[in-house]
Amino acid sequence: MSSNTPIPPPPLPPKSTMHGLYEKYPSTPSTFKSSVQNSSYYEPNAEQELIDTRNRLWELEGWKEAPLLTVYQYLPSILQEGPQCGLVALAMAAAASQSSVSVQDLLREAQTRGYSYQGEMFSVDDMASLALAFLPNVSVQVIEGLVENRDTVVHSLARGAVLLIPYDADRNHEPCCRRGHKAHWAAVCGAIVSSHKCLLAARQGKSRRLMLWDFDVLASSNSNLVEFSPERGEDSSKYHLPKGGVRAGLCGRALILQQR
Repeated sequence: MSSNTPIPPPPLPPKSTMHGLYEKYPSTPSTFKSSVQNSSYYEPNAEQELIDTRNRLWELEGWKEAPLLTVYQYLPSILQEGPQCGLVALAMAAAASQSSVSVQDLLREAQTRGYSYQGEMFSVDDMASLALAFLPNVSVQVIEGLVENRDTVVHSLARGAVLLIPYDADRNHEPCCRRGHKAHWAAVCGAIVSSHKCLLAARQGKSRRLMLWDFDVLASSNSNLVEFSPERGEDSSKYHLPKGGVRAGLCGRALILQQR
């Protein structure tokens, strides 16, 4: 196995303690089974959505081998209104800890604390503070460098954690590299690992579709967040930037939210 592929995680707790899916060495997409129904956040189309997404992976990627590891946790999709992508990602992630947090409550608190004007969140540290304030039963870990923490990320997802990560979003909402000009947030809730690739399952606030992104592509996007968009700087809206700007607040950084 290449050094870029996460090693299989250690044994997980019993399935009854996980709100989602854990599957190792599945047979084929057509025989894919899921325990998503057991989640209190289950929606009628949640299981089929995952099946369709993974079948699409087999078609597009041309995989001929079953993944070594598949982990997935259903999160409800929430569409953002205005530049609230980070708050929406946090509200979606709250479902993993069986909590219900509204975007409006997060927005009011972010404004009260001086983190944001309209819902924009350009600081991983500020996002961590909000998570701790609203999710008392969740541990929050700030990581520096997605590639360097590859195993930590995959192992955490296998234990039911959610990764909150800023990245540059292309027009189709997939990761790209625009130097931070299209900075966006996503909640990663699953992973599909083969002998040669790791894909992450994610939700973000501009589409209800479950996304599948290459780990290294997302890592590159996350590590290229270095400056505030000149276009945003020219409009009349107010944006709160942390000391050191986008580079200090977002570049190469992310959050792991793990239920205690």
